[in-house]
Amino acid sequence: MKYPALLRRAFVALACAAALAPTAHAQDAFPDKPIKLVVPLAPGGVTDVFARVVAQQLGKELNGTVVVENKPGGDGVIGNAFVAQARPDGYTLLFSVPSLAIDPALGRKLPYDALKDFTLIGLAAASPNFLVVSSKMPVNDVKSLVELVHKNPGKYNYGHPGVGTTAHLSFELFKLAAKLDAQAIPYKGSAPMIVELASGQVAMTSMAAILAISESKAGRVKVLATTAPNRSPQFPDVPTMAEVGYPTAMVQPWFGIVGPAGMPQAISTKLVSALQKALQAPEVKAQLGAVGGEVATATPAEFRALIEKDTARWTDLVKKAGLTVTTQ
Repeated sequence: MKYPALLRRAFVALACAAALAPTAHAQDAFPDKPIKLVVPLAPGGVTDVFARVVAQQLGKELNGTVVVENKPGGDGVIGNAFVAQARPDGYTLLFSVPSLAIDPALGRKLPYDALKDFTLIGLAAASPNFLVVSSKMPVNDVKSLVELVHKNPGKYNYGHPGVGTTAHLSFELFKLAAKLDAQAIPYKGSAPMIVELASGQVAMTSMAAILAISESKAGRVKVLATTAPNRSPQFPDVPTMAEVGYPTAMVQPWFGIVGPAGMPQAISTKLVSALQKALQAPEVKAQLGAVGGEVATATPAEFRALIEKDTARWTDLVKKAGLTVTTQ
């Protein structure tokens, strides 16, 4: 008399196994088609370059293909939102930038939450900013720059490529730490700012490593300090901000990979493992280093903690510096 009950339980177990089989198979076979890595900024910039280096090696580790797709607009918001709203199957990922932590601090209205609407995979790269002055400025080090600005309050300005960029916030940290009276001049991107920096209309700025390398070689700027924890191989004689007495002005912009929230654990785990292996490849280190970057790694938990810490830091800076931010 017990057999019918046993048969019913066996039938239910088989039915459940059959229902789960396609999902399990899909996860085991992942990836069986190209993965899209969305860059939320225009092609050609440092973020795009870093993404393509990482994507190539990540594809090799996954025995598949990772294709970079640029979705610029809204200072990164459009690309971020696209991934946040994508199907969480692992085939649409985001090459994330510091704006994930900065935008909430600026009070911007966003169609996503950086910690609730994404599955964090890990960090991939980092690149320092550099404090530079126009080659026409009569200073060659941070000490003489600070002294010059102190003696001439309000005379010298600084440029930045957009409100809320790491270049903007890096200089604001330095401005606070050194108690500088310098007016900010915002630009739409780095190109127009560099033109006026070269002419001397803009006195100083904070810029990404890839730009500092090219502009210093061209003789348009003098590189005075790096915001990174350590000196840069490209500028071994240039001190860190900590070395010149301004440790609170240190910033290390990061780049990472995230996917939509709700990704299956098996797929996210596979991506985490593949990314860590990809970043160990010597060619990735060499290619990132050639453009002023470096490999950066973090577990998903460490990545989450970094975003939380950065958001708190930038929120504090916005208040202390009295920055006026236009929400979007």
